[in-house]
Amino acid sequence: METRDVGERLEDVRTEVLVLFHVEDEPAPRGRLGRLDWILLGAISRLRARGSFRGERGANVLLCPNQKVKAERVLVMGLGRRADLSMTALYRLSYQTAQTVLGLHCRQITLDLPFRLFPQEPPEKVHRAFVEGFDAELKRGRPGVEFSVSAFLRTDGT
Repeated sequence: METRDVGERLEDVRTEVLVLFHVEDEPAPRGRLGRLDWILLGAISRLRARGSFRGERGANVLLCPNQKVKAERVLVMGLGRRADLSMTALYRLSYQTAQTVLGLHCRQITLDLPFRLFPQEPPEKVHRAFVEGFDAELKRGRPGVEFSVSAFLRTDGT
């Protein structure tokens, strides 16, 4: 699978599902997820305040942005505690993320990979660690289906 750089603002990305990630021990969404939370009038922050979604590893929430962004759906995957994050944990999460996407029956996927959470690793390594497992699980789950996967390959500075 080849991923292409989105090169657009979050709210301008046309995709069936936009996948972002949230860390359990961050009090508020940051980066592009923080921007999305702002656009959606604090939807993610409200879920966190209610205890419905805190970013636990493997937990996820599916949002329908009601045309506030051009993505049809937004999937936020929990990464767990920051101290427990590793490249191995990210690789494992890629399989779980792919399984969730497969359940949504989407073929056009845009990823916002959590580069900022791995400051010691080159972005290419983080990208490869996630996409290898993600691609393998998509192919296993729906053989013969052609997926279009794009990603934000640059951090947004936050």
